Amino acid sequence: MEIDTLRPTTQSTSSVAYARSTTSSSDADDIELSTLGYKRQMPRQFSVFALMSLSFALTCTWSGTGSSIGVSLTEASAAGTIWSLPIAGFMTAIVSAGMAELASAYPVAGAQYYWSFMVSSDKYKPFAAYVNGWMSVLGWWLASASVCNFVASMVLAIVTLWYPGYQIQHWHQWLVYVGIVWLGVIINVFGSGFIPAFNKMILILACVTLTVTSVTLLVCSRHRYPPASFIFGDTTNSTGWPNDGLAFTLAIANAVYAFLGTDCGAHLCEEIHNPGKNVPKVILYPVAMGFVTAWPFAVSCMAAITDVTAVIETPSGLPLIEIYFQGTGGSRVATSILMAFFAFCFFGCAVANGKHSDGVEAVSNADDVGTTSSRTLWAISRDGALPFSTIWMQISPRFQMPLNAICLSGTVICLYGLIFLGSTTAFSAMVGAAIVFLQTSCIIPQGILLYRGRDTVLPKRYFNLGRWGATTNAIAVAWVVFLDVIYCLPTTLPVTKENMNYISVVSIGLIAFVLGLWLTSKRLSFKGPTVDLEQIRRRREDALHRSVLHGIDERSTSSPEVGLHSAGAKNDYFTAKPDHST
Repeated sequence: MEIDTLRPTTQSTSSVAYARSTTSSSDADDIELSTLGYKRQMPRQFSVFALMSLSFALTCTWSGTGSSIGVSLTEASAAGTIWSLPIAGFMTAIVSAGMAELASAYPVAGAQYYWSFMVSSDKYKPFAAYVNGWMSVLGWWLASASVCNFVASMVLAIVTLWYPGYQIQHWHQWLVYVGIVWLGVIINVFGSGFIPAFNKMILILACVTLTVTSVTLLVCSRHRYPPASFIFGDTTNSTGWPNDGLAFTLAIANAVYAFLGTDCGAHLCEEIHNPGKNVPKVILYPVAMGFVTAWPFAVSCMAAITDVTAVIETPSGLPLIEIYFQGTGGSRVATSILMAFFAFCFFGCAVANGKHSDGVEAVSNADDVGTTSSRTLWAISRDGALPFSTIWMQISPRFQMPLNAICLSGTVICLYGLIFLGSTTAFSAMVGAAIVFLQTSCIIPQGILLYRGRDTVLPKRYFNLGRWGATTNAIAVAWVVFLDVIYCLPTTLPVTKENMNYISVVSIGLIAFVLGLWLTSKRLSFKGPTVDLEQIRRRREDALHRSVLHGIDERSTSSPEVGLHSAGAKNDYFTAKPDHST
């Protein structure tokens, strides 16, 4: 790295001496990453738009809404399905705001894992990082499985639409499921360099598919609309729970699933320029984009329903395909086309999620096999949190991505799918556990911040919640703890062996495994990231000083009166860093 310094030889009373420092954005980002304990291994190939496209593909809120629409209809009918979305979106935005601030303070691919380490006291740093890293990995793996299983269900549902005599067998669905998992892996391995372009394409295709689907349903069913009182006001509780308020709360919890994955950008922050400034945008914008796309889609689906009982009790086990079938007037051709495009968009989520799980996390609506999950696993393996971490931390020189990590993710997800052959109830429980793990991993570092004091822990950062920080963190923690309890409740009564909610059992079992590994193996060997806190402080102060001077020099070309004491100059660290992300 070369730094050219230009010092003026004269100084006026209205200005002070200034220095000009020129460093490439990549070099500056790499220096900042090195102070956080890591050397860059992944190419910075994502622009802000490309990474935002990936995040949208990962969360894909409208498709998440479609995949779980039958559950919300059972819990609170049409109105519950529609009005639970803005509540879930708003609360997700609060949780995401806390994550965005942490990502700005510590732009490392480990995300929640690394944040937990940095904000904890010295005594508990390794343990906090270890537990949260494992929760992220397990959550993304389980979520990836749910997405791939749903895509497999859509494929077979289209088959049954054309061949009513065909009986879906569990092993049929597992084979399709495995094919989808490894197709996502192959795309991430051999098309790693094209992932940014692929995600942009998915973003455009998703928007087109959403628009075409919504318009088609509204136009084709225009003479059969249900009453507005049903669409916007009916909250019929079909769960068996005597309390309608609780049933609506279950619908809200179900809607949260559609917004999962907003931490995607944090796990790929080492692959974007100026991550401290740009990653918060990638975390927050998809929440708003998700609501803007999901709510109209949900309304159009409710308007297309002519027989809600047939939707809930559909033989295909896929309520969305029944909604499409009713909305298009019983057209198998139109239903198949709409479902095919929906499935492809959902598969795009699976591809995005896979890349994430190789690094630190991988879950959401469909991006569970590729980009995100691979980055999650890779990121925590760099510090030895997993067994045989030296294998999973390797970056393939040929493919420029964590090949071993993504292959491990694909293998684990396929093996997990075997549970479906024996018990669909157990499979569903583990999917629910994924939501618990991912949500909880997002609020653990925020809870630690509240306990230790934000002002004494967090460093200078681009995105600062300021006086709203403590309130945001407190609401996020309380909300997720509340959701964790709700997710463990049975969704229908009376409880039987078939509808029992095993999320609490699965969660306790997996946590016991993680803690057992800590006590028997990692407690003495795992130390967490290697961080020089004093160097971090010096680097940040140097970056602050250099950015201030850079901003002053930029303004001095048009106004010679600008000096170090210009209004707001001291805050230029948060706004003046060059942005070469496009």
